[in-house]
Amino acid sequence: MGTLEPLSNLSSLTRLEYCGHDLKCQGLRSLLTSGGQLNKLKVFGSPRFFVGWDPNPRRALEDVEGEEQQTQLVSSTLRELCTDDAAGLLAAPICSFLSSLSELGLRGNGSKEVERFSKEQEDALQLLSSLQELEFWSFHNLQQLPARLHNLTSLEILSISDCPAISSLPSDDLPKSLQELNVRYCSEELKQQCRGLVGTIPRIIQH
Repeated sequence: MGTLEPLSNLSSLTRLEYCGHDLKCQGLRSLLTSGGQLNKLKVFGSPRFFVGWDPNPRRALEDVEGEEQQTQLVSSTLRELCTDDAAGLLAAPICSFLSSLSELGLRGNGSKEVERFSKEQEDALQLLSSLQELEFWSFHNLQQLPARLHNLTSLEILSISDCPAISSLPSDDLPKSLQELNVRYCSEELKQQCRGLVGTIPRIIQH
C-alpha cells in the first residue's frame, strides 16, 4: 500500500497507525473531511509522507449551472498526529488545514540532517493554534527548538526527548499556559536550565 487511497472510503475510521516504508498521504483528505472521522494518526517509516501535499481546504460550491457561488473552508477532524516527516508537515497549507490538532509528536529517528527549522516551518507551526501537547523526539543534530513557541497559547505539555544537541530553551520564552515540561536524554545544559524553572512551571520531569 503506497498511499492511503485504498482506505479513503472508510468513513467510520477513527484511528490509523502505520509503520512501514515510504507511505504517501494521498487519500488522507477524504478521511479527514466529507464525513470522515479520523482523529488519530501515527505514521512512522515514511519520512516523505506529507512532502508536496496541498490539501486545498477551500472548495467552490457550484449551482446546477456550474457557476461558482461561494467558497467554504473545510476543516480537518484530526486531533492527534505522530509523524517522522516534520519537514513535509510544517508547511502553511498543511498546518492551516490541520489547525484543529491538539497533540503533535515529531520524530527525527536519529536524523543528523535537521539542525534547525526554517522560518517558513516555524511560521507554519504557529498555525497549529489548538496544540495542547507537543513533542520533539530523536533529532540528534537539532540545535534549537522552533522560535515563538510562546505564541502557542493553548500548549500545556512540551516534551523534548533524545535531542542531545539542544543546549537551551527558546530565548523568547515558553507559553504561559505550559503545565508540564518533560526533558529526557538531552544535554546537561538543557537539564540545568530546566531545573532553574522549578516553581515557574507546575511539573518538570527530567531523565
